[in-house]
Amino acid sequence: MKIHGFLPAVFLALSCAGCQSKPANTSKPETPTANPAAAPKLSEAKPPTFSPNSAPDTTEAVPFPFPGFPKVATTAKAGDYVLAPSYNWIKDAADKGTETASFIWYVQKMSQPDADNSELQFLSERKKVPNAYIIAIPPRQSAKKGDIILTWWQTGSGMQRAIVVDDTEPIRPIVRYLDIAFDNPAKARDGVTTIGKMDEKLTPDSFVKLKSWDAGTTVAVQQGANQRHARVIRVAGNQVLVLESSKLKVYPKASCQSLPLVPAVSAGERVKAPRYGQNFAAASVVSIDQRNGRVFVKFDGDQESQAIAFGDVWKE
Repeated sequence: MKIHGFLPAVFLALSCAGCQSKPANTSKPETPTANPAAAPKLSEAKPPTFSPNSAPDTTEAVPFPFPGFPKVATTAKAGDYVLAPSYNWIKDAADKGTETASFIWYVQKMSQPDADNSELQFLSERKKVPNAYIIAIPPRQSAKKGDIILTWWQTGSGMQRAIVVDDTEPIRPIVRYLDIAFDNPAKARDGVTTIGKMDEKLTPDSFVKLKSWDAGTTVAVQQGANQRHARVIRVAGNQVLVLESSKLKVYPKASCQSLPLVPAVSAGERVKAPRYGQNFAAASVVSIDQRNGRVFVKFDGDQESQAIAFGDVWKE
């Protein structure tokens, strides 16, 4: 089974998109290019291609690796885009345990929804998948400037939060991705723009507006004295399935704090933000880039500021 991805370099860039290996000198919000003629070309996405002739999956669905997690339905309809991990990782988690498998959510297509396990189109084959893995993307959505949405990196790979920066075409908004590190040095397809500072025009039916506790949003998970950064995959009753440092975990909802999608913070205020993408730590706000969805903070003891995505910051 092929991993759903693109070139290895692009996959690596995405895998490290949210990583913060060292403080970055990004204390000032991004400013427009002085010479419009030299401005990088806008990246424009195209719909993904899926095989229309795959045979139905006649095998038994693999079990969900957290037997105590409630069974859940899906709202996705046949033909809708969805987000789900590659099937080989789903199978590894069932066969070998979740600690052996690292997960990234990719765009797939719903073939046949069902009560507990739905059949997805994975590139050239169809497979049954427990519904808890599946993040539905309802069609015919529209967005306005400033909205925080969930989609995938449409000229790259993998699940992404994004902020809408242009709503001239509400069903094809232009966005700035939030889960790619602002200072990631990898280049976009134009060979000029770095991927953390790239605007992209989305394809229709490929995004959903986010609200608190939705799949893709951030929670702070209390673990002893630490608060861990995690991404919601599914809430079911009093349990939350999350992605934490690429590993799947389940926590009581009471131990998780949902973070605001757009933080109401000002320069000089004290906040909590994920340091190196893991534990939340105390920091001071240096500035806010409202257009591109970044809060520039200086962690206690650091000399330089770092750009933290909207949705990952809250007041201390």
